[in-house]
Amino acid sequence: MIGPAQFVNGIWMGMVLIALGLIPGLFESLTDCLRKILGTTPLVPIPSRWQTHVEPVQFKRQPWLVVVGAMILAVTFVVYFAN
Repeated sequence: MIGPAQFVNGIWMGMVLIALGLIPGLFESLTDCLRKILGTTPLVPIPSRWQTHVEPVQFKRQPWLVVVGAMILAVTFVVYFAN
C-alpha cells in the first residue's frame, strides 16, 4: 500500500519519463535555455568550463522511456487503488 504523497510522486515520475521519451531533445533544450538565462544575468558568474562551444547533436525519440513511464503509472495506479 502506498499513501497519497507516494501516489502523486509516481504519477509525476511517469509523466516526466513519458515526456522525455516523446519529445526528442527536451532535456537538452531546457539546459540550453537555462544557460542562456544564466549567461545574460550579470549577477551570476559562469565558470569558464561551461562556456565551451558544443556541436549540435540530432536527437531521436526514446521509446523505452515511454514504456518505463507507462509502467510506473500503471503500477502506481494498481498499488494505490488495490485496497
